[in-house]
Amino acid sequence: MNDRDPEFATKAVAIIELLLSPPTDGPLFCVDEKPGIGVREPTAPDQPPVPRQRPATPRPARREFEYVRHGTVDLLAGFRVKDGQVCGMVRLQHRSREFCELLALLDEQAPVGQPIHLILDPVSSHWSAEVQAWLAAHAHRTFVFHFLPVHASWLSFIEVWFSTLSRKCLHGASFADPTIATQEIEAFIRTYNLHMAHPYEWKKGVRFYKRLKAKIAARQELPLAA
Repeated sequence: MNDRDPEFATKAVAIIELLLSPPTDGPLFCVDEKPGIGVREPTAPDQPPVPRQRPATPRPARREFEYVRHGTVDLLAGFRVKDGQVCGMVRLQHRSREFCELLALLDEQAPVGQPIHLILDPVSSHWSAEVQAWLAAHAHRTFVFHFLPVHASWLSFIEVWFSTLSRKCLHGASFADPTIATQEIEAFIRTYNLHMAHPYEWKKGVRFYKRLKAKIAARQELPLAA
């Protein structure tokens, strides 16, 4: 994307350094939504694979390409940077109301008295009046929002986890209704936390990070050179 934000480099570096050195006063979560998860079902049952029978070659399993749509569901989730545990919930929408539900869920994951740091997109559902009112009504917990630059969702670890969800749970899945889709996604989250959760190491975009640092340094030197 075109760099239309003059502070893009500064904001991106701040997020990357936050991931490299997470806060010590409370947990850090990368939060986002995965909207529009298709709930669809093939119009005919799958055909199982046929084993090899000489001289014929084996035939892989087959799936009908036509399907029936049963709507969509949205996943709201937070990836805990320290250990890779995922806290998520499935809803039919992802408005401010659902985001507040996720905040309440994250509130249960942290020890009392600790602030919760969130890396998230600067979309309106994350800072609306409804969200501000919810935060004011739950003053027992401090939520610190670290907003990503526009068009920089890829900096967040939750996007990496969404890729894992797509490959290991959603790819080729068949859901007869939203309730089944919800159960399958939530079951995958529990299985992932139990057997696969691990902290991510920042590697992607190291050169990009260095270029941003150089860009910031060059801008700081411009007034001196003038």
